[in-house]
Amino acid sequence: MGREAEEVREERVEVAPGVRLWYRAAGSGPAIVCQNGVGVTITFWEEFAERFARHGYTTVIWDYRGHGRSDEPREPNELTLDICVEDLAKVLDHAGIEKACLLGHSMGAQLGWEFYRKHPERVTGLVPTLGTYRNAVSSFYDMPRIAPKVFASASYVANSFPQFVKKLTGLAAWQPALSDLVVRKLEIVHPTLSPKGWLPPYLEHMAKLDPRVFFALAVAIKDHDASDLLPRIGVPTLVVAGERDFFCPPRVAKEMADLIPGAELLVIPGGSHAATIEQPDLFDLRLERFLEERVLARKQAEHA
Repeated sequence: MGREAEEVREERVEVAPGVRLWYRAAGSGPAIVCQNGVGVTITFWEEFAERFARHGYTTVIWDYRGHGRSDEPREPNELTLDICVEDLAKVLDHAGIEKACLLGHSMGAQLGWEFYRKHPERVTGLVPTLGTYRNAVSSFYDMPRIAPKVFASASYVANSFPQFVKKLTGLAAWQPALSDLVVRKLEIVHPTLSPKGWLPPYLEHMAKLDPRVFFALAVAIKDHDASDLLPRIGVPTLVVAGERDFFCPPRVAKEMADLIPGAELLVIPGGSHAATIEQPDLFDLRLERFLEERVLARKQAEHA
């Protein structure tokens, strides 16, 4: 605990002709690979990955096509969960990782389900974090009738007038203090626990992101359903929820935990959709116990 990470590598891997994904691998030991939410770069995983690399793990963080330091997709509307699954497999191959515990924030949880569906032999554990397992749009603010209609309208505008939408998101990036005040007042993030430094880089990223790329993935997670898969999951699973997450409410997390054999559930008190950076110590302690008692213990038993 507390030692310096043994190695940090920033690499790019070609996943399609002319399309390379950026990733960062750090540390050594059992692998933890982190998946982002839609429209998000490594915001919610960067400091976590640094901490666990010092704690004796290999950690990998990466950006989807069109996000962060990765290349744009050949067509902005082409992205699907299946493409992201195979992109993740190529990142693992390039990083020399045979098996990993998959941590997924928001959309990253759904990516974890589908990666396990296609590559179960490469997964040592699953930690869906502040995410769902089906129709991510219907759970927004617990408005299953209204949210899909709002989403459909926003998707139409973004795909019809992408430059106009980019200008709107750019305005928010120019006013980070005001944007921070708004998201706290609306309790999109915890009013006092959410760190102040994360929002400006997120807004800058959103201002650069092609809205058509954003909504291609948003449609993918809206149409996604892993209900059939969850009862068949055979690796240790820790479901993480925020008590006040208005995007993926804790009742959805409980549904997931109930469907998965032997799954554990952590509900972060007062946690929003950014709960892991609001209360990182609580998240780290619970995750480390899960890794040691379930994931690593299972691996040791298989080799005994």
